[in-house]
Amino acid sequence: MPRQRWRIVFRRDEGARFLAHLDVMKLWERALRRAGIPVAATEGFNPRPRIVFAAPLPLGMLAEREVVDIVLSERLTVADLRGRLERDLPEGFALVDLHDVWVNAPSVAARLASATYRLDIAGADEAAVRCAVAGLLAAERVERERQKDKRTVVYDLRPLVIGVDVLRWDDAGGDGTLRIEVRHSQDGGTGRPEEVVADLAARIGRDLTTTLTVRERLTLVDED
Repeated sequence: MPRQRWRIVFRRDEGARFLAHLDVMKLWERALRRAGIPVAATEGFNPRPRIVFAAPLPLGMLAEREVVDIVLSERLTVADLRGRLERDLPEGFALVDLHDVWVNAPSVAARLASATYRLDIAGADEAAVRCAVAGLLAAERVERERQKDKRTVVYDLRPLVIGVDVLRWDDAGGDGTLRIEVRHSQDGGTGRPEEVVADLAARIGRDLTTTLTVRERLTLVDED
């Protein structure tokens, strides 16, 4: 029987950067078993460990504050769980924070509201980038195309974009850093940072190259 639910905040570094989500899940299941953490199982003919990631992390992307829920069949103290996780987490992952939440709380995936990304961009000067950002945020509708089930779907990107900020820019090198926050929820849809960059490039009239993408954090409903 479920006795406790822990919400784990973790970081993904270079050592795990190119792992597919399915491989990440298998590594975490193996690591939790090795650590002796009593993860509860789902019911049914094919029981699985009750481990739920808030959102899959795209291949090649680094992350600073990812979220996963684990449900335990026995209660553990925060010190005990922290010690086991810090000892046995897979290579390329590091513990950031732990939260003991209500055991019957809604799934962390269901509570996801937005995702914030930091991107290193090259290919334009600061004035052009800031003008493109202002144009995007001022637009009432931004039509983009997305491939879905082998067909092209036209959708409105604008309501999925919460904010875009220019963190730094070097005109001499033609490169800088953007912070992009997009909606990421089961009900409200999911925005993609690469689609935001593509729209900015179209507004500038030249290609923009993304050299690094880091997902800074996942924000849950009612979080600041």
